Amino acid sequence: MKVGILGFGNVAAATIEAFTTNQDLIRSKTETPIEFVRVATRTPSRAQGRVPGGCVVSDDCWAVVDDPQIDVVLELMGNVKLGRELVLRALSNSKHVITANKALLAQHGEEIMQMADQAGCSVLFEGAVAVSIPIIKTLRESAAANRISSIIGILNGTSNYVLSQMSEHGVDFATAVADAQRKGYAEADPTLDVNGEDAAHKLTLLASLAFDVPINFSAVEFKGIAEIDQVDIEFAKRLAHQVKLIAQARLESGGIAISVQPTLVPDRSMLARVGGSMNGISLQGDLLGPAFLYGSGAGGRQTSSAVLADLLELANRGGPNGAGGGHNMGFRPRGTGQTEVRYCNDRVGAFYIRLRLDDKAGALAKVSTVLADANVSINSLLQDQGLDGLSDLIVITHDISSGQLRDMLPYLQQAAGPGHTVVIYPVLGDCGC
Repeated sequence: MKVGILGFGNVAAATIEAFTTNQDLIRSKTETPIEFVRVATRTPSRAQGRVPGGCVVSDDCWAVVDDPQIDVVLELMGNVKLGRELVLRALSNSKHVITANKALLAQHGEEIMQMADQAGCSVLFEGAVAVSIPIIKTLRESAAANRISSIIGILNGTSNYVLSQMSEHGVDFATAVADAQRKGYAEADPTLDVNGEDAAHKLTLLASLAFDVPINFSAVEFKGIAEIDQVDIEFAKRLAHQVKLIAQARLESGGIAISVQPTLVPDRSMLARVGGSMNGISLQGDLLGPAFLYGSGAGGRQTSSAVLADLLELANRGGPNGAGGGHNMGFRPRGTGQTEVRYCNDRVGAFYIRLRLDDKAGALAKVSTVLADANVSINSLLQDQGLDGLSDLIVITHDISSGQLRDMLPYLQQAAGPGHTVVIYPVLGDCGC
């Protein structure tokens, strides 16, 4: 089975290195010989001397997808626009594809998978989500007989590291991000990680697999962590919660509720204990019940493990002539009798509300009246008096609807007074883990 690689960044280099180091082990697990024959990269000099003998290195990516001897293309560039064109071309040339590009699949997955099915080829992407957690294979294979009702997780290691630093060491957001960059947990431009978009890409793929439907990435509401105040992290801790960037997709009576946003997680939850740059994912299935998976979410070596696992899977299917297609994404393409997707992001659950109030008589009574008028009951309440004539009032509600919250918000703002802050975060309910 002859393999071509698009891109030679950290993941591609780690994949070649891991294959070379563990080649005896890999060969013992398949009867199909695996040979890397082409690498395309913008800087060929970077790959010279780091690829197996006989492997051609150039800057021509089209030569890889058009090479008739190549059976499998590893798309490891990370580029969405060019990646889409190259993957579609590879599939049209009857080549299997392995990719770790979650943004590509989140935005163009349905088109790519339809092309793969038509071509009788496979698209494998274990390295696209939570690389040390075999979540793709879990959903496609181990939990395939289950009706999955929810998937909830911490899917971005950078954001989780930043929040962990803020919680454990009391540093502000900018300091925590700079520390993450120094340690290699964050890119020079960490925007996609800290604004929630990276986690939303990953959640799009997981929800598509879990619910057997093509999820539209544009329907995923996401919000990042840049505006989280250290004050709220400390208040959450006093209320036995942790602030985490939670990605969740649930089957509701009105459709699929799917979002990524900062959320208070109870200390008793296993997700609250996912620290540093680690990832954690909770599944709820009708047969398996609650399940929790934990592991590293990023890194060249970790991603290479997932990429090579996909490569071995193809080899053990029979190599270049092995089975492909079969609803690659795990869902039935549109037009095959599948129910149309409906989204419903009006959630029912508890909320954390923090109001900054004038520290004077009657302020708390105003807030109590607003809550009572909205038929909202209080689960936990905390009041912290400041030294500036202001006080923070923190409320964790019992379950209410997003609609109730929206209707109540103007009155809460009015009770807080001009220029005073009203901060609201959802509180994670029981997810079984």
